Amino acid sequence: MAQEPQATDEQLVKVIDKGPGGQIHIRLSRFRERDYLDIRNFYQTEDGEWRPTRKGIAIPVEMYDELMAALTEAKPMIEARKGEAA
Repeated sequence: MAQEPQATDEQLVKVIDKGPGGQIHIRLSRFRERDYLDIRNFYQTEDGEWRPTRKGIAIPVEMYDELMAALTEAKPMIEARKGEAA
């Protein structure tokens, strides 16, 4: 007996513009009864529709605090690299 496809419940959090033809979509999604924070590259088709690429990551929401702590740790390193470039 074939399994029915799992429906996903998605909520768009933020769209970040990467320039012509590119965006990053941050979405809260549900797959197989588990919630994820999905961060994915999107591209624009010739007819103007935005489509997801395979480039991205789906992080279980249970790891949100750990992800945010890592991003906070990365901030001074990012700032130091910006200073090196100046």
